[in-house]
Amino acid sequence: MRGLSKHTRIFSILSAFVVLAVLAAGCGLLGPSESEERGTKDAAPSSATAVPNADVRPARSGKSETELTVWYFDKESMEVALSKFQEKYPNVQVNFVQQPFGDMSKKYQAALAARANVPDVIGLDTSMVGRFLDAGENLAAAPYNAGQFEQDFVEWKFNAARTDDGKMPVFPWDVATGVMFYRPDVFEQAGLPTDPAEVAKKLATWEDFIKAGQQIKERSGGKSSIVGNAKDVFNAAYWQNGGNIVKGKDVAFVSEGMEPLKLAIRAQQAGIAPDPLIATWSERWAPSLKSGQIATVTMGAWMMGNLKTWIDKEGAGHWRVTAAPGGAFNNGGTYLQVPALAQNKQLAWEFVKFLTTTPEVQNAIFQKTGIVPAYKPAWQSGVYDQAEPFLGNQKPWRLIIDLAQQVKPYAYSPVDALGTDLLTAQVDLAIAGKLAPDQALRAAAQQLQERAARVADLRLDVPRT
Repeated sequence: MRGLSKHTRIFSILSAFVVLAVLAAGCGLLGPSESEERGTKDAAPSSATAVPNADVRPARSGKSETELTVWYFDKESMEVALSKFQEKYPNVQVNFVQQPFGDMSKKYQAALAARANVPDVIGLDTSMVGRFLDAGENLAAAPYNAGQFEQDFVEWKFNAARTDDGKMPVFPWDVATGVMFYRPDVFEQAGLPTDPAEVAKKLATWEDFIKAGQQIKERSGGKSSIVGNAKDVFNAAYWQNGGNIVKGKDVAFVSEGMEPLKLAIRAQQAGIAPDPLIATWSERWAPSLKSGQIATVTMGAWMMGNLKTWIDKEGAGHWRVTAAPGGAFNNGGTYLQVPALAQNKQLAWEFVKFLTTTPEVQNAIFQKTGIVPAYKPAWQSGVYDQAEPFLGNQKPWRLIIDLAQQVKPYAYSPVDALGTDLLTAQVDLAIAGKLAPDQALRAAAQQLQERAARVADLRLDVPRT
């Protein structure tokens, strides 16, 4: 990295001094300002997803230096963080705007394109990160120097925030460790073990999972299945294999998706799913989990919140959790971004650090929501040793933390969302028997190659299978 010019260094020092003065004033006698939600007007997003690099002056706004606007889709977790932040800094006014998950990317892109109403901090789900790599401040550079925290974070999560040229446009918040939730009652009826450690041994591989699925189907007379559809097997195995869309200049899913796709086809042919199939997140899926018609869910540990709050509200004791067949993976999670067009970047960075590197804050959020921090010092708390009544008083969190550190490296790209859509369509065809695995993956890769060049000016290579 090149050194900063003298003028830049002086400006950085002065900016940091101003922020410290503002935050220090927040500890005085003035009370907190009332939060005020500020929405953005929808505008048609541009076809290109990058923010122009030539002019990164702050977007137009009349905000003061003690005011922050924060966008995020999860109200519950962010309100915990904001409450803690304003306890410490009561003179800072924080405007929290809860954005619908499905709309936030479009609204953020519209704000960036209009150079107006850009938030100071935005929480990006991992599915959104690649699209906005060019929108964020480089937190690896002064005055932020995010690298100082590297040893305190889960390695893969921290490194995934870095671009190929060493920039860091986002900062890690949490991990979404992949696990397998299962119904011990269905397992017991099928003659399978029910203890989490024993289940992990019995279903150590995906081939073991398929055999157990056949056993459940047979012993239940077809009333229960181990999974709703073979696509779920592909997803988990693909994530375990890296789950990358693009790495460097290569379309990565051609190689990383081959064995998972062959596995999913074997699962389909083995008949371990119900007939007709039950698509994940469909209307039939939640009732099937509640009734035991589907006996497992393999996805991020955050799924427990869905099971507890709406899928199986009265299901305390009906579920357990263990390592997924095939090993560790990640499924979701959040990064925080300070946009290059933000008004109050230094204050925004102080908020990001407060949320992500303060164990008290991280653990308050965890206890409220089950969101597991990527910041390792937070794990020293005894809250991660607590029993979970919903899981029959199992103590799951140390397992989840251990698995979080075994995830394979991941790289974000500007065409992750596009590549995922194209891959999904071709995988569906292959599982249905309409395409061979190599044909499906190469078709998706060639489509991505063509469209990435057209809409993102990104030249990609399609590796040979």
